[in-house]
Amino acid sequence: MTERGTVVWAPDPFNADSENPRPWLVVSGHSLPYPDEESIAVALTTQSHHTESVRVPSDAWLRGEPRDRSHVLPWSLATLKDDLHVVGVQGEVTDGFANRIADATTSYLTA
Repeated sequence: MTERGTVVWAPDPFNADSENPRPWLVVSGHSLPYPDEESIAVALTTQSHHTESVRVPSDAWLRGEPRDRSHVLPWSLATLKDDLHVVGVQGEVTDGFANRIADATTSYLTA
């Protein structure tokens, strides 16, 4: 299982070039039906023009902080099969930040 808070590289559904993966922040936990095989993740981007994107502050990175500022898109979800889609690990964010993003994602799914 890829743990909540891990930033992984996986296919980019927003780009036709399948050789160009993008970073994803894993927000799922152990309650996922197949936690040893799949993860739910939200997209990361360097673009800040999305009005509801959440900037990843420097102090939220435990390891793997990129040179460019990163923003999370809590509404942009993917289910990643760990052995099929995940091609690498970039780093990890704090539990507090990962939980904040998971809560933001959940808020888009509730009335």
